[in-house]
Amino acid sequence: MTVGEGSDAAIGHDHDTLLDDVTAVVLTHMRPGLAGDVTRSLLEVELLPPDRVVVVVNGVGGLDDHNLESRVRMVRLDRNTGPAGGFRAGLIEAFSDPRIQWAYLCEDDVGLFSLPSPRLADVMGRITAQGPTRRPLGAVAAYGRSFVGRGAHTVNVVPPPGSPLDLTPVDVACWGATVVSRAVFEAGVLPDPEWFFGLEDVDFFCRIREAGFDVLMDDMAARQVASQQTSAGREAAHRDRRPTDAAEAWRAYYHARNSFAVARRHGRPNWLAWNLVYSARHLQKARGRTERVAIARGFWDGLWGRMGENPRYGRRVGEFDPGPEAAPPAAR
Repeated sequence: MTVGEGSDAAIGHDHDTLLDDVTAVVLTHMRPGLAGDVTRSLLEVELLPPDRVVVVVNGVGGLDDHNLESRVRMVRLDRNTGPAGGFRAGLIEAFSDPRIQWAYLCEDDVGLFSLPSPRLADVMGRITAQGPTRRPLGAVAAYGRSFVGRGAHTVNVVPPPGSPLDLTPVDVACWGATVVSRAVFEAGVLPDPEWFFGLEDVDFFCRIREAGFDVLMDDMAARQVASQQTSAGREAAHRDRRPTDAAEAWRAYYHARNSFAVARRHGRPNWLAWNLVYSARHLQKARGRTERVAIARGFWDGLWGRMGENPRYGRRVGEFDPGPEAAPPAAR
């Protein structure tokens, strides 16, 4: 993470006061090095106390430093429940403390994006400065997307500078690094483990809005990582530390399948036709037979409404060893 734009929204608020009702949740699966980097950043850069950092291990993995694991709250699931199941468990753990009003959800590889750093106190300051709104605030994502009227297809939103608090409404977002309100949790809106992987974040944010909450985007963060939200930008950010999206053909299965679930649960009848169009386009652009088969199987299973984990499709390699020169001091 890099140091980014500042905001005047947090002026007049003590750092500890802004964060005293926030617990961070790091979700990891097979990425101890990347998860360790994010966890250290939460402690050393964002300055959260260790008892308010929850690390959810989705089956296999953990952190790259046993001492670090002993300092934070570790939640180990007996199997991989996907991002939906993992973040669900993390939200339940975070809000088990009645004093906590916000959960800061972090993917284990979000540190590969150049988000403003530190960021959390500034975001919470801008949320506080916003005051009462027509609809209660449900979540603030680091980068967001909007539907464009062609099925489940969305486009990245990058607002220009100008908003007083740099918080913009969006339709949906990736998990990335997202602040979620306790009010969402108490309304019973939690990630749905049936989705397992692929557009499970889209479903969660759609249900937050459908429950009457706003989903906003941190404009400062979105502008700073805009170039990394393209396919080429994501590949450049990821390729040295983890397999790129293009190298993981199994992702195509869940995206093709769960697009049907998005259409059925949150869209209109014509969204199903758009799914057919986009599936055909993705088949044409597929990088080899493995990806084409994954898309075809995902399309078929989505058509029949199948959900959950497909044992054929899952992560095999979580991250690459960065080598001793790139290891953080605590891990050497």
